[in-house]
Amino acid sequence: MFKYLLNKKRLFIFFLIVFLYYTMVGLGNFVYFVQGRLSITDPETLKFVFIMDMTGVYSHIFLVPFIIWFVDKYPINRKNLSTHIPLHILASIFYGISHTMLMYLSRQAIFWIISFHYEGYDYGNPIYRIPMEYTHQFFAYWFWYGVVQVINFIRKNHKQQLKTAQLEEQLTKVRLEALQTQLNPHFLFNTLNMISSVMYKDIKAADTMIASLSDLLRITLNKKNQQEHALEKELELVQYYSEIMKARFRDNVNIEMKIDQKTLKAAVPFFILQPLIENSIKYSMARVKKAEIKLGSQKTNGRLKIVIEDNGPGVSISLEQLMQKGFGLSNTVKRLRNLYESDFDFNLENLNEGGLRLTIEIPFQISKKKEKPNE
Repeated sequence: MFKYLLNKKRLFIFFLIVFLYYTMVGLGNFVYFVQGRLSITDPETLKFVFIMDMTGVYSHIFLVPFIIWFVDKYPINRKNLSTHIPLHILASIFYGISHTMLMYLSRQAIFWIISFHYEGYDYGNPIYRIPMEYTHQFFAYWFWYGVVQVINFIRKNHKQQLKTAQLEEQLTKVRLEALQTQLNPHFLFNTLNMISSVMYKDIKAADTMIASLSDLLRITLNKKNQQEHALEKELELVQYYSEIMKARFRDNVNIEMKIDQKTLKAAVPFFILQPLIENSIKYSMARVKKAEIKLGSQKTNGRLKIVIEDNGPGVSISLEQLMQKGFGLSNTVKRLRNLYESDFDFNLENLNEGGLRLTIEIPFQISKKKEKPNE
């Protein structure tokens, strides 16, 4: 705790609290005396009592740093009871003698400065005065011992919580980066396979796919270690991916976007939509040889809602079973869980006319990242 208080601001606040505490104690003692002696009308007596009470409590303040330092240096625990308890008893005696001498010297100085003479004032024989004062100082010492220990406990507990939170944040970041590292090669290999399948049949289409892939990879590399960005930037990635798929399948792939303008600046996980749209195209093409994808977004009750609909076969098994089979779905849910814990929704629903509706809901937050125009 002593090192903790070396910070100027903390030191000022701590001793301000100590000063106010002892001021209240001193004034309380003085008021108690006045109330008990209402019959006294002699102002000299009241002045004397006020000086005695306030010098008594303010003398403690000069000794508090000693107690803090000593308690920090020699804390009591089960292993050192036989040595540290005697040490603290000796320290409390030193504290008591020091406090008594400070009271005596400060009172003598004040009385001399204001030329105050009180006939009833006699500090008494130190041999008896010091043990008499020590009966109060002993409890004052252990009171401050307890205060220091409580503050140390709170500080260590707060430090541990902060460290735990930082470790959890680092772990989450590592997990997200690992998932993203898995995701990008998966997408890249799939796209390269598509390009290789058409490059000898349609050079123009292959060239378009390579150009769009290059733009998409450039953005991906610029976003290294970034977990979230604005929805409008995520839609750019979808657009580049859409151009790749349209070059591959021409009019057999159509991606229609209905985006609420209010959601464009909303923060979304980076590269979250591409694997979902890739799945929709894959299963729709397998079913009817044509993929009709609808992508929409809206803000509802402080949440961002993203909906993807396709004309595929729908699903006949649970989301948990799908996650075991589908790389894109499992990674998407894991990333959402790492970023938002339980504060997200991920639902699949078969459409009456055939196809699948996928809905993602996350907290609506404006993206804090300032995007560069060329990203």
